Amino acid sequence: MGTQFEKTSTVETTISGGGEADAALLAEAVAEAVAGSRTAFAWLVSRYQRPIHALLERLCGCPETARDLAQETFVSAFQHLATFEHRSEFFTWLYRIACNHAFAARRRRKPVVSFSGAQVGFNSNSPASLPDPVATGTDVSARLQQQELQQQLSAALNQIDQRFREVVVLCDMQGLSYEEIAGILKIPLGTVRSRLHRGRSVLRQLVTPL
Repeated sequence: MGTQFEKTSTVETTISGGGEADAALLAEAVAEAVAGSRTAFAWLVSRYQRPIHALLERLCGCPETARDLAQETFVSAFQHLATFEHRSEFFTWLYRIACNHAFAARRRRKPVVSFSGAQVGFNSNSPASLPDPVATGTDVSARLQQQELQQQLSAALNQIDQRFREVVVLCDMQGLSYEEIAGILKIPLGTVRSRLHRGRSVLRQLVTPL
């Protein structure tokens, strides 16, 4: 069992699954982890660490804080694996833990505006967030405009109400469905839709078109 997860630890970190075989492997990993397998839990961490970190960076606005909160999230998940009752998807349960840590952190400190990360899942040190040194002047200009827009969006996210920020991040930046968001936040579908509409509206007012 351990060898199987070691060999597949580089599987793509998709959120909702990648086919029947992948879903079966995920279910097996969760079952093994709940039963006490550290190897299986390490595989789950490798699968979800990137989307969890991306989520937390958008929610808290600070890459360094996001890394700390991601670690806290997985520690909490490991400590409370016995409470996972399989009534929801594992990633839904994990995202709920991450959101709770992010919201607790924001209550403990003043919001921090972050201008890092031109793309979800990348930080300022990522080559994907830097202009291509051999690109043409037009390409560089377009890339810089995109980065500036992303910086504005990052700053704007830190200005809007937490209720709206969380649904915008989960839907528009994490790609989750309304049903998945409702499960994570434990709110009705209608509330997800209304908060998403309001959050997008406020962001459009805050982000200046280039």
